[in-house]
Amino acid sequence: MENGAIIVLESSWALNVSEYREAQTLLAGTEGGADMKDGLRLNGDRGGRLYETKVDLSAGGVAFYDGGQESESDREARLWLEAVRDDKDPVVKPEQALVVTQILEAIYESSRTGRAVYFDGTSDN
Repeated sequence: MENGAIIVLESSWALNVSEYREAQTLLAGTEGGADMKDGLRLNGDRGGRLYETKVDLSAGGVAFYDGGQESESDREARLWLEAVRDDKDPVVKPEQALVVTQILEAIYESSRTGRAVYFDGTSDN
């Protein structure tokens, strides 16, 4: 980064792991982290003491909406069909998917060559 900070990203479409955890994220920083094991967990150091907090994501609902459960795959299919039917933008636009692909390709290229790969993150690259 311009300020000298370094971002390390590890990404994979498939891993050889014994515990199956699809579409989950692990964030680790110098002062704390987060993961998605059994919900959302935050951890870090507060005043010299380690902590772990599990975030309660059960919405429950409000008076005019009872809430509900929808699987990720059902939600993704519903949103795609709504975008096509109602002529709306999809949740992930093609331009955004292209940038993610460019980032992943840069990561693989950097790993292969051992050198930094620079790009501006636009679709003309």
